Parts: sequence; C-alpha cells; structure tokens
Amino acid sequence: MLELLFIFIAQFSFNILKVLEIRYTMLHDIKKVLINSVFINIALIGSMFISIEALLEGNFVVLLFYIGGALVGKYLGMKMDVGSPPKNIMKRLK
Repeated sequence: MLELLFIFIAQFSFNILKVLEIRYTMLHDIKKVLINSVFINIALIGSMFISIEALLEGNFVVLLFYIGGALVGKYLGMKMDVGSPPKNIMKRLK
C-alpha cells in the first residue's frame, strides 16, 4: 500500500512540475526551468521504477494510482496561478 501512495504522489508531483515547466518557459525564467527539471526527473525516475517493478510482479492496481496521480496533478497544475505569460506571446510565435 505504501508503494501505491508513493506512485500517486510521484505522478501528482511530476505532472504539477511539468505544467510549471511550461509556464516558466513561457515566462523565460531559465533558473526556475532548470531547477524544476531536476525535480521532474527525480519524480519520473522514482515513479517509473516502482511502477514497473509492481507491474512485473502482477500488481495491475498500480495503474489506477499512476493514472489517478497524473490526472489530479495535471488538473491542479493547470489551476495554479504562477503569473501570466508575456502579453506579446502571440507576436513571438509568428
């Protein structure tokens, strides 16, 4: 049960950090992007290692926690307010 909780928290963290990485990139905040990337990789490696190990042992319930943590993390990451992107972003994309 503890590994399922770890997987949920790791996927939750990974997805929030991934959304923040995109936002920080749009804000051109290189320092935050680089620091955030370190934590993204830690969360990814941890959750993948535990998840694959559990799947190889035949524990398919792990998929529910993996996907559930990802969905909750993505949702909350999108709801967070960390500052608005530059107003002239569309000009930069053209």
